This record gives sequence, C-alpha cells and structure tokens, in this order.
Amino acid sequence: MLLNSSSRLNVRPPAMRPGFGLGELLPHWKALFSPRHLKGDVLAGLRVAAVAIPLSLALGLASGVSPEVGLLSAMIAGVVCALFGGTSLLISGPAAALAVLIASSVGQYGLGGLIIIGLGVGLLQVITGMLGLGRVIRAVPMPVVSGFTAGIGTVLFIWQLPRALGVSPPDENHVFDVLVHLGQLLDQARPVTVFLTLVTMGLTLGLPKVMPRMPAPLIAVAFSTLTAWALSLSVQTLGMLPHALPQVSLPSLPASGWGSLLSTAFVIFALSSLASMMSGRVVASMGAGQRHDADQDLVGLGLGNIAVSLLGGIPVTGALARSVLNVQAGAHTRRASIIQALAILVAVLLFTPLLGHVPIAALTGVLLALAVRMLHPQDLITLWKASHLEAGVFLVTYLAVVLVDFAAGVQAGILAALAIAVVRLGRSQTGLLQLETPGPYRFLLSGPLTFLSSAKLETLRTEAEALDPSRSVVFDLSDVPSVDASGAELLTDVMRPLVANRPVVIQGAREEVQRAILRHPRGARFEPLFAVSEADVVAKLKGTALSASSRDRLVHGVERFRQRQRPQYESLFGQLAHGQKPHTLLITCCDSRISPNLITSTDPGELFIVRNIGNLVPHASSPLAPAVSSAIEYSLEVLGVSDVIVCGHSACGAMKALLSPKPPEGVPGVVTWLAEGKASLQGLPPDATPEDAAKHNALVQLRHALSNDSLRRKFEAGEVKLHAWFYDVASSEVLEFNEVTRTWNPLGTQVPSERASDTNGADGVDGAGVPAQAESAPSI
Repeated sequence: MLLNSSSRLNVRPPAMRPGFGLGELLPHWKALFSPRHLKGDVLAGLRVAAVAIPLSLALGLASGVSPEVGLLSAMIAGVVCALFGGTSLLISGPAAALAVLIASSVGQYGLGGLIIIGLGVGLLQVITGMLGLGRVIRAVPMPVVSGFTAGIGTVLFIWQLPRALGVSPPDENHVFDVLVHLGQLLDQARPVTVFLTLVTMGLTLGLPKVMPRMPAPLIAVAFSTLTAWALSLSVQTLGMLPHALPQVSLPSLPASGWGSLLSTAFVIFALSSLASMMSGRVVASMGAGQRHDADQDLVGLGLGNIAVSLLGGIPVTGALARSVLNVQAGAHTRRASIIQALAILVAVLLFTPLLGHVPIAALTGVLLALAVRMLHPQDLITLWKASHLEAGVFLVTYLAVVLVDFAAGVQAGILAALAIAVVRLGRSQTGLLQLETPGPYRFLLSGPLTFLSSAKLETLRTEAEALDPSRSVVFDLSDVPSVDASGAELLTDVMRPLVANRPVVIQGAREEVQRAILRHPRGARFEPLFAVSEADVVAKLKGTALSASSRDRLVHGVERFRQRQRPQYESLFGQLAHGQKPHTLLITCCDSRISPNLITSTDPGELFIVRNIGNLVPHASSPLAPAVSSAIEYSLEVLGVSDVIVCGHSACGAMKALLSPKPPEGVPGVVTWLAEGKASLQGLPPDATPEDAAKHNALVQLRHALSNDSLRRKFEAGEVKLHAWFYDVASSEVLEFNEVTRTWNPLGTQVPSERASDTNGADGVDGAGVPAQAESAPSI
C-alpha cells in the first residue's frame, strides 16, 4: 500500500534513544523467560558454540593476546550484545577482520592501550547509536570495505606463516619484515607443524562443502589435536589455561601517543560498526519476522565492547558466519546467543585441561582458512566488470593496507572514492547541435557546471567563436542541475562575446542556476535572456533574422534525443522492436499541457494511450464508439492491459465549450464530437466550473467505457481495474477518485479500505443522463 504524502518512503528518521532503548527491548527480555521456542534456541546456541570455541581461541591467538581472551570476549559479547542489540539473532564476538588491527595495537600500545581502545570504540558506538546516526556508518564506500577486508585477510595470512612453519615470529610485524624473516628461517621449518596446519586448514575450508551442517572448525581442531596425541607428535600446544575470570580493572593512561591511539580506535570503531550493521541486515532478512535496528545494534555492540574491555577482552563485532548458522540452526530469540555464551563458559570450566592440548598449529590452520575466505577475489572481478574506477578504489585500499598500514588503507580508499565521486558529480557535457536548419544555433549543456568543467567550456568557446554571426544562439541549460562560482564565470565568458553581436537566449535554466549566473559580477546583463519554454524562445527571437521555427525546434529535439536519451534506452528499444506489453490503457485529452509519460515517469512500452478532445468515451450505442472502443478492445484482448484510466484535467477547453450555451463556431467536427459529452454533464449545478465538469466527466466516461463488452466482462471477472484521474495543470498534481469517500485525493495517499454501502449519489454521478445500458454498470 502506498503511504500518504508526509511519509511516502518507509524510512525511519534518526532519533535519540534515551535509556539505551530499554523501552523497546523489554518485550524481547520477557521472551527470554518463555518456554516457547526453548528447544530451538538451545540447539542453535550449542551449534554456534561448537563453532565459536575454536574460532575464539584462534582469534585470541591472532590478536596478540592469550587464546583464552578470545573465549572470554565471546562469552561477554554473547550476553551483553544479545541483551541490548537491535537484531535478535545476531551473534557478536571476536572477528578475523579485527584481529590484525588488535594485534597491531597490542604491539604498539600494550594491553593497557588495548583496553583504552576498546573503551573508546564502545563509547563511540553507544553515542552513535543513541544519537540515531547508525546510517552514517553505511556511508563508507563498499569498494573500500571490500579492499580493506581483503587487505586484512592478506596481512593475517602472512602474519600466521611463521607459526604455520613452526619458526619464531619476527620482532616487527610489517608484511615485508615477516617475509624477509621467513626467507632467513625457511630451512628451520618443522614438517610436523606444517602438516598439522595444512590438515586443519584443509578441513576448515573443505568440510562445509560436503557437510555444511557440521562445525568445521571444531572438527578440524579436534582431528589435529587427536592426531598429535595419537602419534605423539612434538608440537607446541596452548598449555594450561586459567580457570578463573579476570578482575575488572581500569587501564593506566599513556603519557604520549594519544593521536595515533585514537586514530586506531576510530578505525576499529568504523570497521566493527560496519561489519555488525551489515551482518544484522543479512540476519534480519533470513529470520521470519525479524527486525533490524542499526542504531540499537550499535548501542548493544558499544555496551558489549565496554564490558569486554573492562574484563580484559578484545574488541568484538557482529559475526556474520556465526549469526547465519544461528538462524539456520533454528534460533528464534536472543536466548540462543546467551546459551552460546553459557556453553562457552561451561567448556572453559569443565574442559580446560583438554583445551590445553590443542596444538598452536591447529589454531593457525583455522586462522589461515579465515584469511583465505576474507580475500574474496570475486569482489574485485565483479567491481572490474561494473566499473574500472570502483575496482581501482578496491586496489588502492588493498595495497595501502598491505604495504603501509590499516589507517592509511582506509584513508587512501576513502580519498580515492571521494575523488571519483567528485569527478563524476562534476562531469558535464557540452556541445553544439549541428543541424541542417536555418534557425538558431543550439548549445546543449548537461551536468553540473563547476571548476571541473573548464576544459569542456573552453571547447564550447572555441566552437562559438567560429559560428556565423548572423544567426542567433540558444543555450539549453535544462539538464544543468547546478552551477558554482567557477562554472558561472566560465559560462559568462563564453556567452559575453556572443551577446554583443547577436540575439542570445538561455533556455530552461533552473532557478538556482539562474541565481548563480545573476550573482556573477557581470551576470545582470543576462537576466532578460532567460526563457522557460520553447514558446518563450520563439517570442524572444521573433522578428530577428533567422528566428526559430517550429520545425527547427523539433529537429533540435530529435537530435537531442539521439545524443542524450537514445543511448540510455538502447536495450529497451531492442526489446520493444519485437513487440509491446503495456500494463495500462490511459484515455486522456489532446491538450498539449498533458504529458502522460512525463507525469507518470513511465518508459516507452508501458502506456497504451488514447487521446481525444475532452477525453470522451462514446457509449457502445453511439456511431462514434469505434473511435475509442477499438483501442479498448485491442488493449484488453491483444495486449492484456490490467488497468484502465480516464484522466481529465484543469482548464480544459472542451469542458468550457460544453458548459457554454453556444457551441464553438468554425469547427463543425469539434461540435459533432463534443455532442458525445453533452449528456454526461447533466446533474451538475448551474455554477459548476470547468474543473468540476472535468472531474464529473472523467467518472461518467469511465462508466461509458463499461458499455464495451470486452471491458465489462474482464472488469466483472476481476481481471481489470478502473481508475478516474484528474490532472491539475497549475500544480502538476494528479488526483484520483476514491469510491469509498467519494472524494478526489492526491494519487498515492492512504484511503479507507472498506467499500461504502452506497456508491452512487455523490458528485451528481447517479446515472442521470447515462444511457440505460450504463445505469446498471457495476460501481467503479
């Protein structure tokens, strides 16, 4: 159903969220204590925990902290983010995309700096969500996100290579340092470690393809652990993990380096927030009746990051793979995420000795598998096919992340995307339409005129200087949305010498474009040259040598269509060459002020249009009926339209003639035609206006249309819908008759859904003056 004019788009405006949105969360919290869906939530939580445990251990290792810190972070996030988030089935926890950033932060600022970063990330997320600014995060261009993710995956892969080979890591963690270090120690690689790493990696990547419902990381790690134990392989393991949870502690503030630290915190905030919001949208689209609230997701994620940081964990985000598994496993409420967190806690308390036997190589294999999945070369291929420039943004971001650092990657990618956007927005087209006519020269300009348009306008100036000085010039600016100060300067420089020696007209300039030109120091002299329509152009050039003619205007229009519009519709015209399939029959007046495709924003092939004076539909018994009934029958029986519209309009000359006591003189054909509409105006009050008559006439002509056997049969079968419209020329507003309220309302506004018991008698449309066959027609 269409919304009313005050809310045509179903978009929730940003709003403050006092109290962390608790008012909206209370019903969800009550559901936690309901036995409904308990079994599904328990099973889903256990399945997610089976995947989250090995992943969290591996991501803790990859983040430069103890592996158990990953488990701790998953437990806390699983509870806090679930309680306060905006997407019920979203699972939050450590993520591979954050692990590399966190490891870099630990290396630079230590664990104290990491806690400050986590608190900063959480506070930023809570504030952003409470201010209703979650949509701002989505402004990060997708090529930047894809390139950043692929870059992180590459760095993560390279950083894990020393562990995969069983050699000591380098002192520096830049990719070049790691690669150089590997080259020096390659001969010290331990085959057993390499074997376990490759086995785990292969199982993690391969099992989902053959057993998609099984927890591949858990199986892979368990298999490698059992293999190492059964064969008594000498490999490094996790060792004894602590049983107790860490105490809440406040970090010590660093004495310097705040700028770099805050920059890192902002990058983690942006990536964590964006990943969580994207995951929330995907998850909400999968779960029946699920809702995605981006701002509340940020509040929940921020509170989760604050809690995780105070307890010594690492920053978390919404985890897409675990969330999708949660939905697929049958979760219905937030309880599944909490059960997943409790399952992880039970595993820590009961199986700590077993976890201590997990080989580091097994977790490294999981991390390498995650890194491979983050590369997504298909993203680059898709971008390259769609736009080489967008693919360039991907590559700039990717290379900066890998070769420089993470903050530089984000900055470089966003700057590249902004540069491309500026160029595209500033892209203008100019040109002289070379027509073989004696009329005025016509310059067609489109796109914004800015400082980026200097080369185009300089070319235009060169073309203008070579023109025949005896011919007038029209600058068509109808496709120019805006002009900045530089653009106004350049344009006036082009027009000024032309104005001095010939008639010049500026056609179709929007008000803001006119103001920009007039504000120029020499712009006042151009004010008399502005013309709104082609009629104004003709009037301004009237009496000049080689003034505009009607044919010149049409030739100009056709040439403009060839150059600007035709390429956009090339594929559509190729389809239409094989036949048409319009969806609507529109019967309207011949009046030149009505442009059906313009006011309905429809493409060629959508409307089957009948136009005549007064939008009349002669009754089937009239000798003039075939003039319209032939189109009705063809549109219904051959083309299969689903809707029929009769559209009247304001200031209609036909209605004025019908209301006049004297018929128009000198137009006998018009008089004969309008006689078909005389009877339809019966029942109107004596003081009825032409607008009243046009609305009344549209309704009666729609009933006349029902005297056609084809239309009546399809209407009664429910195969065709009928509509009466009225177009107000002055306001360019389309009104539609509402049969329930018997009123004319702007098209698209909400109306009562129940039919009125009495559908006759309003607006004088009670069958009076309508032939007997139409009086019994169904209500429309």
